[in-house]
Amino acid sequence: MRFHTSALAVLVALTTFTYAAPDQPSALEIAQASYPKCTLGCLAKLIPQSPCTLTDVECLCTNVPLNSNLTVCVLESCTTYEGLVTKNVSSKMCGAPVRNQTLKPLLVGVIGGGLALLVFILRMCAGLPVGGRPLGWDDYTICIAVALGTPPTVFSVLLSKNGLGKDMWTLRLPNIENVLFYYYLGEIFYFASLTATKISILAFFLRVFPQQQFRKIIYGVIGICVAYGLSFVLATTFQCNPVPYSWKQLDSTYQGSCNNIHLQGWMSAIFNIIIDLIILILPLKELYALQTSLKKKLMVMVMFSLGIFVTFVSVVRLHSLIVFANSQNITWDYNDAAWWSTVEIHVGIICACLPSVRALFVSLGASSLGTTRAASRATGYGASNNSGLGSSSHGGSKNGTLIKEKPIAVPKHGDEEDFIPLVDLGNSKD
Repeated sequence: MRFHTSALAVLVALTTFTYAAPDQPSALEIAQASYPKCTLGCLAKLIPQSPCTLTDVECLCTNVPLNSNLTVCVLESCTTYEGLVTKNVSSKMCGAPVRNQTLKPLLVGVIGGGLALLVFILRMCAGLPVGGRPLGWDDYTICIAVALGTPPTVFSVLLSKNGLGKDMWTLRLPNIENVLFYYYLGEIFYFASLTATKISILAFFLRVFPQQQFRKIIYGVIGICVAYGLSFVLATTFQCNPVPYSWKQLDSTYQGSCNNIHLQGWMSAIFNIIIDLIILILPLKELYALQTSLKKKLMVMVMFSLGIFVTFVSVVRLHSLIVFANSQNITWDYNDAAWWSTVEIHVGIICACLPSVRALFVSLGASSLGTTRAASRATGYGASNNSGLGSSSHGGSKNGTLIKEKPIAVPKHGDEEDFIPLVDLGNSKD
């Protein structure tokens, strides 16, 4: 985030308040002791030219011409951080409310990360013997996505601790630099994790759909995802020269330059949404061609379309980036963009895992049902008992011998590649 002269102009202005500031000379004395020397010089020059007196706090806070002239003077005389200090001291002197939303990114990160981890663990359980299917590349890539998505979850705690969700001028310089640093790292992991999640979903399509032409399209989209991820990871890593200038922009002793980071953010968000929509639309034609009832087709299509939630989050995040682009108060205005980015990572992982989780529960439920039926026949329930129904297709006994019945709807081991499973949907009745 590059700080422009216009940004500093807004920050150092003594905001006009609609209420009368209390006449507290002690507050003024504290302000005079806290102002940077450059600001005190401006006040000493400008106050005699205004109708305000040095002890009239209300006039100092509400006189628009004085504030405008002070802004110009501070721009010429002070550094960016000294301008932030001026804004903070003036806000306290004039009784401005203190805003604090640091709890929001903390809760969103911890709760969202916990849910994503839980669903991921359930997905991996589907690869255990009880789950009835081997692990595939979709499982391996979602493991990478979770690993890459863990740092942004941790950063949400660190960002909250350092003041994300507070007004920038209320923070010390080290805290502001920490927020910028964790934001910088979070961006890199954000692009990497989203890319791995998209590839996992596409690898899942490769596991489910055997049509060669469709698989070629999927491989092409995977290539697009890889190009997207590498491009924006590298662009984000080297967005400033030297790299540390990304988080040291307020340090007047540190010189550097950055590219148009806001344009970069918008472009990445737009490409991200386009790729999400492509992945969302890809399987619909294949699913509609399933030899099953319309009801089941729609059910499966809905399950494959859960990625619409990720697209929705991406759109909301894009809006927050537009707001952030016009911000001169990054630790406050970036709050929404930061936690929406974290939500997008977590929702993406959850949506990528849900089909496997559903298959796990279906497998466990069907196995449990089969065990219950077998047990009921062993105890005489549901069996023909001298009633002439021993040869019924529903099982039971024949000539006094118990016949073991197969559990219904249990996938056969060895052909679980379609682990939704799509084939079973086509053969079952409504």
